[in-house]
Amino acid sequence: MADDDARARRGRFLRELAQRDLYAWFGIPRDAGPDAIRAAAEAKRRQLAGTPMSQKARAIEKAYCDQGEKALLRPDVRREYDALLGAATSPARATTSAQRAVLEREERLRAARERIEHYGEDDARMAPGPAMLLAGDDAQAELAAERRAAAAVSDPREALAAARRARAEGATIRALALAERAHALRVTAGSLTTLGAARRDVGDLAGSETALRESARMLPTVRENAPGLVALAATLRARGDLAGAEQTALRVIEEDEEDAHAWRALALVLTDRGETVRAGDAWERSAGLGLDVPGALAGLQVLRKDALARNDQLGAADVESRIARIRRG
Repeated sequence: MADDDARARRGRFLRELAQRDLYAWFGIPRDAGPDAIRAAAEAKRRQLAGTPMSQKARAIEKAYCDQGEKALLRPDVRREYDALLGAATSPARATTSAQRAVLEREERLRAARERIEHYGEDDARMAPGPAMLLAGDDAQAELAAERRAAAAVSDPREALAAARRARAEGATIRALALAERAHALRVTAGSLTTLGAARRDVGDLAGSETALRESARMLPTVRENAPGLVALAATLRARGDLAGAEQTALRVIEEDEEDAHAWRALALVLTDRGETVRAGDAWERSAGLGLDVPGALAGLQVLRKDALARNDQLGAADVESRIARIRRG
């Protein structure tokens, strides 16, 4: 009797798995080996972690991923699954309502994933450039030349990627021209974020805030547009609105405590305000999450010097202990 119950449970389990094609879901061929299966399952788990959905839906999808990986790694279970999948996908069998629901859910997830804005290498740049960077004739001539070159780019994705590379390289005028071109070709939350950041780099803080607030309006949730919100926090800080910058950075952190860029933005704001302990914690958190460790150490050194200048010996000692922890790894 116990054996019958076990077989019945296994049969139900395999039928549930066969409601969708695990190979297509994981993005692997039918003859994938164990290493490819494990790598695909891990990639799927990371993808699910970054996809907007309810906690219940996320738990269901993660469980399906875990169970699917286990099934494909066991040869006997995999043979039974393949047989059921073959029967389910046979042309002679009509698509069931459950299968249609799965396909529709996959399409919704795909659309949701495409909306998400991801951090890039240029997002580590938080500091504004000199306010009068573009005032000189030479700078204006350079900007005009860069705009002419950017006009030759016809693909909005190419223009946006080039703008982000230019920002990461510190080529602020070229980045601005390319960001303007990307925005002219296609207005997205991502193009607005890069445009706002490029404007901040050259000191156009009012224009930067306008673009970044529009990005936040287009994609208002933290999960979808954390880069836009963190960039807005950086610009608010540059404009002297430290309270607004702190509130914006904390909004991101409250939704995702592992957002290193938000911790970095908060660290800069709290350093400006002289809040030694909170700033030290934010610098240490950003370094612990792997974002620009040398930059975090430099920020902590500035914080330590400020504390010593205020004769805050306890604060300076707290910062020194954080520096030592980061250096120890």
